[in-house]
Amino acid sequence: MEVYYMMAFETSSGKTASVRVSRATPDLPQNTAIAAMDKILAANCFDVKYGALTGKKSLKCVKITSTPIVLV
Repeated sequence: MEVYYMMAFETSSGKTASVRVSRATPDLPQNTAIAAMDKILAANCFDVKYGALTGKKSLKCVKITSTPIVLV
């Protein structure tokens, strides 16, 4: 199973910028993921073409499972 978090942030120009965190822990507590978003905002560590990250917009934990199909 593939697990990743999709973090969406508001920017200073009113647009949305997204960060995908791959290979995430599937049972990560919600408050830990939100704290990671807070740290990203506080560090101002991403250069986004729509301006600075100014706030949290959404957070999703995406889990993808796949089943191989045998070709006959």
